[in-house]
Amino acid sequence: MLLLGIFEINEAKRLSELFSEKGIGSELRNNEETCKKGCRVVVEVWVEEARAEEVVAVLKQEAVKVLNNEGLEPDPAILNEVYDPDQETAVCPACGAAFSTSRKECPECGLVFVGE
Repeated sequence: MLLLGIFEINEAKRLSELFSEKGIGSELRNNEETCKKGCRVVVEVWVEEARAEEVVAVLKQEAVKVLNNEGLEPDPAILNEVYDPDQETAVCPACGAAFSTSRKECPECGLVFVGE
């Protein structure tokens, strides 16, 4: 299994159901080190590693749905942009703005980029 990410419980359940509809196995796991209890309950979402490409496709479809629901028209060319701090400039995958990678946040839409 491959760790997809840490999500609030309702979003994690929604994603798990979505993957199930596509025949992709997933698990919700409680990890005391990454999952908090209290006001915001979060869990780890794990998916079948062998089906990672399908998971990416499902998530891209969901992103397009969200954008469409907000009245935005997604530009497929920028959806695949990757923030690379080793490059001089980056293109924001959310809004398409070009900016210096010395910044960790898109100056146009505020999307935050975190390096490892």
